[in-house]
Amino acid sequence: MLSGGGARGFAHLGVIRALREHGWTFDYVGGTSIGAIIGAGIACDWDDATLHEVYRRAFVLTNPLSDWTLPLVALRSGRSVVRRLREAFGERDIEDLPLPFFCVSSNLTEGAVEVHERGLLWRALRASSAIPGILPPLFHDGQVLVDGGLIDNLPVAPMRQRVSGPIVASDVGGEYRLPAPFDEDHGPPWWKLLPELFGPRRRPGIMQILLRSGMVNSALSTQRARKLCRMLFMPPLEGIELLDWSGFERAVQAGYEYACRRLEGVPPPGLNDD
Repeated sequence: MLSGGGARGFAHLGVIRALREHGWTFDYVGGTSIGAIIGAGIACDWDDATLHEVYRRAFVLTNPLSDWTLPLVALRSGRSVVRRLREAFGERDIEDLPLPFFCVSSNLTEGAVEVHERGLLWRALRASSAIPGILPPLFHDGQVLVDGGLIDNLPVAPMRQRVSGPIVASDVGGEYRLPAPFDEDHGPPWWKLLPELFGPRRRPGIMQILLRSGMVNSALSTQRARKLCRMLFMPPLEGIELLDWSGFERAVQAGYEYACRRLEGVPPPGLNDD
């Protein structure tokens, strides 16, 4: 299971690499938001080099959130994200993947978690990663679907309904904090904000605030989910912000080094281990 967490989710790649090197294998994959996107690559049976190259090309070489639009529904149009998902995964259906896979989104129509385990893979990933306010919802079959992290950022419970064996999870969002190094009860005049457009920022950006708001909402379900895992990885990712796409290599390496330390002397579970 792979959690959401924006750019910090690249640490999942390092965790997966370490698990594979230590002899761990996977027979079911699930995730939320960036965790869903990376988990889909695992379910496609991509090796570590392919995973690294696909996500570096999609998120680092070009910014997937660069398509500003008139903010009637969201700050970004979502066209760039759809294009990258379709380039990476084509027109695959979830049920045709080499490994069983699901991801979750938040169904605003029904007020519940939506589990995606059949149909077009890219469309399910688009729903799972539709950060409210940043990307438009996915409107499909009469439903309004947004980022799964709004309700369940580490969807271990749906996985437990599908498998009886040990569950391994990587959680990159649970320990994130959004600091404010000053007191302020209203926004300053616009001209006082101009220096932050061209230099260091003192205030969290609107996209950071929106993304973090969704993660906080699912904090209680994440705490419960952690208790259902055989092994839980929570890489230390200080200095890597939620939308810091340039932190790709640092996040991957941090996840890898942390997981290698955790796995020292820990044998992979047997085939009959429950």
